[in-house]
Amino acid sequence: MAQTSQDLAGLEVGVERQPSSEVRLSVEAPAAEGERGILRAVAQLGQQVRLPGFRPGKAPAAVVERTVGWPALRQEAIDILLPELYERALRQEGLDPVTPPNVTEVTLERGEPVRFSASLVVRPEVTLGDYRAIRVPLETKPAPEEEVESTLEELRQRYAQLSDAEEGRPVQAGDVVSARLTMRHGDQMVGTPAQEQTLDLQRGDLLPGMADQLIGAAVGADPVEITLTLPEDYPREELRGELVTITAELTRIQAKELPALDDNLAAIVGRGETLEELRRFVREQLAAELAAQAERDRAQKALEQLLAVTKVDVPEAMIQTEIDREVDEMDRSLKEAGLGLEALLSAQGKSLEQLRGEQRQGALERVRLDLALGQVAVAEGLQVSDQELDQAISSILAKGSTREARRRARDPLRRELLRGRARDLVLALARGEGPGAPAEG
Repeated sequence: MAQTSQDLAGLEVGVERQPSSEVRLSVEAPAAEGERGILRAVAQLGQQVRLPGFRPGKAPAAVVERTVGWPALRQEAIDILLPELYERALRQEGLDPVTPPNVTEVTLERGEPVRFSASLVVRPEVTLGDYRAIRVPLETKPAPEEEVESTLEELRQRYAQLSDAEEGRPVQAGDVVSARLTMRHGDQMVGTPAQEQTLDLQRGDLLPGMADQLIGAAVGADPVEITLTLPEDYPREELRGELVTITAELTRIQAKELPALDDNLAAIVGRGETLEELRRFVREQLAAELAAQAERDRAQKALEQLLAVTKVDVPEAMIQTEIDREVDEMDRSLKEAGLGLEALLSAQGKSLEQLRGEQRQGALERVRLDLALGQVAVAEGLQVSDQELDQAISSILAKGSTREARRRARDPLRRELLRGRARDLVLALARGEGPGAPAEG
C-alpha cells in the first residue's frame, strides 16, 4: 500500500513497496520548483549558446528560449532538477538505495507541478536474533614437538654452507643446483625462456616431482626434460592442474653441509646460547602462531554465529553488484600479472557467466554479513563522528581531490567504518567481553 507524505518544501512522495526490496516512488514537486529549474536551465544554456549582440550569460531568458527551443530548455531543466528532487525524496522517506533509479513518467510544464516516478532497490530489512549471546571458546593447542624439530631442521637448511661439487659429479639429493629453465605448456612457452634459477632440492618450494627428475643430471650434459603437472595453488590460475614440460640446462652443482644440531646452531641463529634455549624460542614462536590462528578461527566462527541468527532476504541486485566487484578485482589482478580475464576464461574453457555463477554463493554470504553487521551497528547505536569521517577520507583520497569526490565518499565510508565497529563488538561478545557478559576464565 502506498504511503504519502509532504515535507516542509512541499515535496509529495508516494512510496509503494514491492517484493525483493523493490520500491516505486511517485514524486510531485510544486510548480515553483519547475520554475526554479527553468531559470537555472536558461542561465546554463545562456552561457553555452552564442547569441549575436549579447555577451555569454547576458541574453534575456526569452531570447535564450527562442534560440534553443522549449523542448531543449525543458530537458535541461529536467536534467538539473531530477537528481536534486530524487535525493530529497530519499532523505524524506528514509530510503537507502542499493541500485540507481529507473526514472519514468517525467512531466515538467510551466505553471504545473513537476512529477516523475522512480523504481529502485533499497537496502532490505534485517532481523537480528540474540546476537549478544554469541560465545566462542578459544581453542588453543600447544606446539607439537615434531613441528619444533621440523623447524630446527629448517634452520639447519637455512644456515647450511655451500661448496661446489666435484667436477663431473651428477646431482644428488640435497644439492643446490643452478640451471637455465624453459617451461612449455603444449606448444606455448610459459614465462621467460632460459631463465637462470637456483634450486634447493631439499626445500619444499619446488614444483612437485621436479627434484626427483633432476637427480643424476650433470653440468655440461644434455638438458634434462622434466614433465610434471602444475599444482592447484600455482600462481597462474589458467595453468593449474595442467601438464607442462620444463627444459633444465644445469650450470652449477653445489653440495650442502648442514650445521650440527647442537649449541653452535643457537649461536649461528642468534637465539640463545644453547640448543635448549633455541628449542624453547622455536616452541614459543610456534605457540604464538597457533594462538593467532586460534583467534582467527574464533572470529570466523563468531561471524558464522551472527549469520545463523540473522534473517534477511538479500536482493539479487546486491548479489550481482558484489559479483561485479569481485570480477573487476580479479581482472585487475590478472592484468597486473600481464594477463587478462578473457585469456583466463579462454584457457579454462569457461564463459563469463559460468565464472559469475561460481562467484554467486560467496558474494551472497559477503552481502549477508555486511547487512548483519550494519544492523548490529544500528541496534547498538554505534556512531562515526564527522571528525573521524573527515580524517578517514583524508587518509584514503588523494590530496587535492574534489569536494564532490569527498562528498560521494562519505556515506559508503561511514557504513564501512560502522561495519568495522560492529564486527569488533561481535568479536568482543565471542570472547565474553560484551556488556554484561562474564569474562573468559
